[in-house]
Amino acid sequence: MDLYERDDLKEFLIELFGSKARGWPMNEQMFNLTYELVIESNRCSGMMDFVPRPMPPGVSAMRYLADQARGIFLRTIRQNKKQYVSCVKQVSRNMATQFLEAAYGV
Repeated sequence: MDLYERDDLKEFLIELFGSKARGWPMNEQMFNLTYELVIESNRCSGMMDFVPRPMPPGVSAMRYLADQARGIFLRTIRQNKKQYVSCVKQVSRNMATQFLEAAYGV
């Protein structure tokens, strides 16, 4: 990994884990864990497309559900899937121990 790749990886991990990630070594093990984290998050992000959005007050429930079903379908067929922050955060919490162990060479 070159210096720029290490900086990018560190910046991403600091966003997820906070300032404690500043002292972590940016090595292949950290990269592999981060890759695993993103793959797991993709699964969650894909499922989030099927969650209806909050219903505004005063809207007909049947009309709202029909509109949501259409929106869900359209979101699933988009080519550019994106990560949901809530998914990345949850997976990072689930994997926090693995990242700490990697940081300390365990």
